[in-house]
Amino acid sequence: MKLASLIPPPGTNKYELCIIAAREARRMNDWARQTGQTQAPSGAKPTVVSLDHTIRHEVPFFYEEPLAQ
Repeated sequence: MKLASLIPPPGTNKYELCIIAAREARRMNDWARQTGQTQAPSGAKPTVVSLDHTIRHEVPFFYEEPLAQ
């Protein structure tokens, strides 16, 4: 899978997409270090896999409201 083939849907906030994909890639890398296994099919990098999962809405996320001071 090539990174150039991953096109976000129209109207998607690209900044938000990058932040979510980066956090998912970090989670995948941490999991791989702890278990010694990879989740990437056919040797794809975790960054590309996480971006693909984020574009397909397979990564759950939510917004936290800032704490009132």
